[in-house]
Amino acid sequence: MRYGFIAAMCVLIACSCASKSKQLKGVDKIIDISAARKRKEVTYDNARKVLKEYSAEFTIPNPLFGKSTTNYRRIDPSHQASIICRAVLLDKFSTEADIQVRCRADSLDEQRCSAFREEYIEKHIREGMFRIRLSLESGFSDKSMDPDLWAIYIENAKGIMIEPDDIVAAGIGAARDSVYSAYQRMRYPRNVMRREITLYFKRNTFFGQDLFGGENPYIIFVMSRERKTLARVAWNLTSGAGSLIESKDSSQ
Repeated sequence: MRYGFIAAMCVLIACSCASKSKQLKGVDKIIDISAARKRKEVTYDNARKVLKEYSAEFTIPNPLFGKSTTNYRRIDPSHQASIICRAVLLDKFSTEADIQVRCRADSLDEQRCSAFREEYIEKHIREGMFRIRLSLESGFSDKSMDPDLWAIYIENAKGIMIEPDDIVAAGIGAARDSVYSAYQRMRYPRNVMRREITLYFKRNTFFGQDLFGGENPYIIFVMSRERKTLARVAWNLTSGAGSLIESKDSSQ
């Protein structure tokens, strides 16, 4: 589904980009990482902050949540009708922050953190590519967290759609908790499911453009289903590029 849709639309998008307009409209959220990318280094103390600065949080409709759902399954509509998402752009700088955060979370000493770094790089880093890690959280069904349910891609500053070179979906983890139903005035147990999906993109496009180069001031992340855009967020890469981006809120 994702590749067929993207391939069919690429020619139309490329043609529409012939206009020289530099104003980007219809963005749900803008994540300005231009200042973070200028920092000299990632440290044990600022790693969490850096990773947060690279993160975009949003929600999308749950594709399998329909009208046939029973009242019992509707006790937590905010966690069933929607999927909570967090997309993290992982370049060289934020990748280092990710390693530091994981070392800190597991209380690893310097030697064990060094070993973890080597394992992390071998497992996740691919030459000439960068990653976008998409974290999903839902209280409805593990089947609604399949990446094949959406078309997921990025756009460069010219609006050209770029599909991922590879998609790696981790297993689904579940955490047991409870939710309060105001209608029934009691708490019900539930499983909250979480999944990470990693999308690998080539840093240099088919036309030879470096997506992190100065001529590409921002990267857009898009999730859509059945030709309807569900989420559209932008990472502002360079100082001064923010004025080129118009969010939905600012256009109202």
